[in-house]
Amino acid sequence: MAAVIVEKACGCFRNSDFEQETHYDNVDEALEKANEMCIIMNEDFCHKHTFKTQYVDGNVMIKMEMNG
Repeated sequence: MAAVIVEKACGCFRNSDFEQETHYDNVDEALEKANEMCIIMNEDFCHKHTFKTQYVDGNVMIKMEMNG
């Protein structure tokens, strides 16, 4: 089992339908879902942050960085 964990929840994230931690059967599935989440968040959120995935200790973290 692998988790997708959002490291920091910005206001846009808190107002979305995404969960801060979700679990999947394997790392491949978790990575696929995390990448899909990042695409949506980078395209649809307010653009103050950039989101990217990182594999950490058997889980997939979604990291947030400030733009500008």
